[in-house]
Amino acid sequence: MPDIFKLAAMLLVMACGAPQPGFEAGETGQVTGVSGPLSLLLDTSDGALEVRLAELDAPDEASAASWLQARLEGENVRLSYDGLQRDRYDRALAQVYRPADGEDHWVQAEMVSAGLARVLTHAGNRQAAAPLLLIEAQARAGRAGLWRNPAYRIRDTHPDALAQDIGSIQLVEGRVVDVTRLQSGRTYINFGLDYRTDFTVVVEARDEAAFEEAGRPLAELNGQRIRVRGWIESENGPLMRIDHPERIELLDDGG
Repeated sequence: MPDIFKLAAMLLVMACGAPQPGFEAGETGQVTGVSGPLSLLLDTSDGALEVRLAELDAPDEASAASWLQARLEGENVRLSYDGLQRDRYDRALAQVYRPADGEDHWVQAEMVSAGLARVLTHAGNRQAAAPLLLIEAQARAGRAGLWRNPAYRIRDTHPDALAQDIGSIQLVEGRVVDVTRLQSGRTYINFGLDYRTDFTVVVEARDEAAFEEAGRPLAELNGQRIRVRGWIESENGPLMRIDHPERIELLDDGG
């Protein structure tokens, strides 16, 4: 898609603020406090509710929490749901909208656009991924917020460098050298020739169907430049486990 159309789509998403098709309308209420970098305390007609903004990660926690407090505390908001509605802490997992200038503004989109958060979907909450990733790309190109900080730069697949990032969430870009599916059904997406040391992405057999349903079969990633995002751990070199297709972006050779 040409850049001019990408920008137009981004502005439309931000200005509209309407729930995506298939989203379920949720509670409305007044924000009484901010309990974390992506968490709100809401007073609704059914009582107090803690809300966790779905599909985001805020590595600069202080900046994100400060923005939420300044923009939302004391304001009325409404929620919509794009999948799983409660997490293990019984927080609402929701898209959040705030009224301003006579229309609703999508809080997730605002935070990503300002570089206060980056996209991090989960298997149960991923329907808003496409517009949020588009907005993130624009924020990154403009070096907004966290994208000015080298600590949050996109990593390459060099295993020695990635070893410093084990135990953290990162975005990693590189070319897939090989895709291997074992008899167990587990798939290894390899970014180097030595699986014992090089960076690898793992997709478990139970999660492969999600990629097929999205028209993104894992075998077709062979030779492609991709960007992946998630938690880096150590297992025969740096490793990332991915369980749904929105965590993998196809890139052209220009980046």
